[in-house]
Amino acid sequence: MKRIFWLRKTHRWLALIAGIQILIWSISGLYMTVVDLDIIHGDHLVNEPNPKAIESGKIQPIATQIIEQLAPIESIKLKVYFAQSVYEIRSNKKVTIVDAFTGEIKADLSAEDIERQANEIYAGEANVSSVELLPNYPGELGGRKQPVWQVEYDDWSQATLYFHPQSGRLISKRTDLWRTFDFLWLLHIMEYKGVGGMTGIFFRVFSIVSILMALFGSWLLFYRLKGDHQ
Repeated sequence: MKRIFWLRKTHRWLALIAGIQILIWSISGLYMTVVDLDIIHGDHLVNEPNPKAIESGKIQPIATQIIEQLAPIESIKLKVYFAQSVYEIRSNKKVTIVDAFTGEIKADLSAEDIERQANEIYAGEANVSSVELLPNYPGELGGRKQPVWQVEYDDWSQATLYFHPQSGRLISKRTDLWRTFDFLWLLHIMEYKGVGGMTGIFFRVFSIVSILMALFGSWLLFYRLKGDHQ
């Protein structure tokens, strides 16, 4: 067979391989532009709680023994959690909640506390399907080595709220729309570390294939301009 036959055949295969990634770019790019980012992030599923005033007249200073126990301390903030004034103390990458009225360290919140907190801010109409204290952040939150409460709802988007175990503060939220976005974004930027550990390899392969496709296409164009169409 003539050389041009193999040129055409090779060019078609290279175009097919490169076309797969181009199709992924088109699908993922369409999803990212069509679906509103606020909906993807589930902002419509959470009501911002009304700020409650701190009863300053009843506030007690933090006891010295607690300061010594938690040292070294990174920060101390006076906040309102569950309609109660508390001190949020950060030390050694941990958050400790101290009752601002009694001065006692508050125990970790229970599943009932977290479910009540979740229902107060959840703007949807679905019911809670599960409440679980995870030993570490799940992969969709980055996998930090810290516990977190996970509250899942049985709605169509599998809305999930994550809460701090001591303070009950909403850390983050996820929906299937967001999970789909994360997956498509991974494919869009050709970052396959999360699914196959091939960071950079696929991009290099795609670059080589694209260059070869262009070279073979230029070669075919040269033959066409010469009038050799066999």
